[in-house]
Amino acid sequence: MKPVTVSQVNEYIAKKLRDDLNLRGLAVEGEISGLSRSGQHYYLTLKDADSQIRAAIWGSNAIKIDMSLVENGKKIVAICDISPYSKGGTYSLSIRHVEAAGEGDAAAEFNRIKEKLEKEGLFDKKHKKPIPVFPYRVGVITSATGAAIEDIRKIITAKNDLTDILIFPTVVQGIGAVNSIIENIKQANELNRIGLHIDTLIVGRGGGSAEDLAAFNDENVARAIFASDIPVISAVGHEVDFSISDFVADMRAETPTAAADIAVMNTFELRDDIENSKKLLAYSMDQKIASERRIVQSGSELLMANIRSKIAEASSAVDKAVIMLRENDPRNILSKGYAAVTDTNGAVITTVNNIVTGNEYTIRMTDGSFVATAVTKNSEQI
Repeated sequence: MKPVTVSQVNEYIAKKLRDDLNLRGLAVEGEISGLSRSGQHYYLTLKDADSQIRAAIWGSNAIKIDMSLVENGKKIVAICDISPYSKGGTYSLSIRHVEAAGEGDAAAEFNRIKEKLEKEGLFDKKHKKPIPVFPYRVGVITSATGAAIEDIRKIITAKNDLTDILIFPTVVQGIGAVNSIIENIKQANELNRIGLHIDTLIVGRGGGSAEDLAAFNDENVARAIFASDIPVISAVGHEVDFSISDFVADMRAETPTAAADIAVMNTFELRDDIENSKKLLAYSMDQKIASERRIVQSGSELLMANIRSKIAEASSAVDKAVIMLRENDPRNILSKGYAAVTDTNGAVITTVNNIVTGNEYTIRMTDGSFVATAVTKNSEQI
């Protein structure tokens, strides 16, 4: 068996940990110890009676956390993700929200719903619908007055001048938020069924506190997203925030801006690409035509050369035949002083042995003939 390197083992384990949905958005209860700070980042250990685990609060998360809760000896509930360090073969927790122990009911409910839906298969990749590449219409389920809708509008219109944006004004936090989100998902699907085609739904809001994002952790909202015939991009909060909606949607975007970017293609770049392709095709066709013309011209010239060669050969053969005919023309022979002898039947006498003394023979010369009687004959070689 071929051995693997230590790095390969660590990378494999780290990837497995990162891909495990059960290790995202964990609510971990423990006592803080070994708290230290480096720049904007905090490092600590969470422990209970039997075990401990290292953890970190990065600066980007620290500004959103009530750091008065983060002290040595305090018991907290930390909302965190696994953070493997492949080079060292270690792992720790990346904390993005902190509650005092005993105030973690929301986190417990989050984990309960997450585990329940995961067991039912709502997070399974086989249920994820592909996001259309060329959407004709994108539905947006978010607040009509928040920053999220403006960001989505800005990104889509800057990239694409063909896709329509259909906004479903939605309550996204507080009383009525859950029902508002569910009803608008159902309404979008109903409009899609009766003919107002919607290719993609963006469901979400900008960042906020755990309470602000609570509606997107609701079980019924998750089920409404899962039941949608229209592919859904979940766009809840900032990069470090995960919600139940993120896990159940067909695709997760870190922010509403990122969702808008994912939802549409850049039609301006596409037109440029088409234009460049047309020019390249025209150039290729011109080159091909020119090449074919050169081939045809070369072939024509070769054909004409062959024809001229054949004509010259035929003409030479004709000239030789004419010379041969002329040389073998009896009249030419007779003009040189020779004569043709025939008997009374017209048979040509070719040897003196066929001459009968006393018989008449016709002697033909170049300018006429006469009849002669054979008086004698002599055989001799010329």
